[in-house]
Amino acid sequence: MSRKIEKPSRKSRKNTPRPVFIIVCDGTKTEPKYFENFNKRHKPLHVKVVPGGRNYLDLIKKGNRAKSNIEGICHVWCVSDVDADPNTPNYESAKNEQLKEFSKQAQEYGFNIALSNPCFELWYLLHFGYFTSKMPTYKSVEQKLSNPAYLPSYDKTKDYFNDLHERIEDAISNAIKLKKYHEDLGVSNFAAVSANPYTDVWRLVEKIK
Repeated sequence: MSRKIEKPSRKSRKNTPRPVFIIVCDGTKTEPKYFENFNKRHKPLHVKVVPGGRNYLDLIKKGNRAKSNIEGICHVWCVSDVDADPNTPNYESAKNEQLKEFSKQAQEYGFNIALSNPCFELWYLLHFGYFTSKMPTYKSVEQKLSNPAYLPSYDKTKDYFNDLHERIEDAISNAIKLKKYHEDLGVSNFAAVSANPYTDVWRLVEKIK
């Protein structure tokens, strides 16, 4: 049964003249470092990153809390990973149930989801090429990303925005191709463990751009 999250009051909201993108993420290093760079390049809007979501429901709560302080045009995006552990019993069905509830809650509150399967680093990888082979874990993505021609000795604590930004249109194009690849295989629900590899981050980046 869904747990309801209290709707924010309008009393103490701060009026802002610029559109605000509230990006709530479970990561505390990789995603915040990446998205905060958009404030420097896209002055007409403001990107507010809220890191450290403990789970999918916590992302919704944090987004709701952050939105309560904003008056004006505000877009809330929950950036998260599928991050399913194949070594956990019944991992696929359990994770799919969590993702289903996550999608339901986000839709109820008018939030968007940018989900990466298996992890956010897949978005980085798509800056360098088009990949369709299964990557079930973060480690499998990291190994490809650390290719000497991509981001050698990849370190998730570093800011790679400047290394990637000139290739951003390639990444968007490759992500769209990857979506079509899955659709051609009959996939209609991308919030599922089986939709691998896939990332929705391109949708958020396009909105910001």
